[in-house]
Amino acid sequence: MQYFTQEEVKPSEHVLNMIRQIAYNYRTIKVNGRTEVYCLN
Repeated sequence: MQYFTQEEVKPSEHVLNMIRQIAYNYRTIKVNGRTEVYCLN
């Protein structure tokens, strides 16, 4: 898959690592048709 992102608007590696950490720590789960958010600390 190719991404057509201009170089000047690419986020820095630090920002990408923060996004990865948030995505790892906060997950969602469906319970009885409702989406719940929980944190893995």
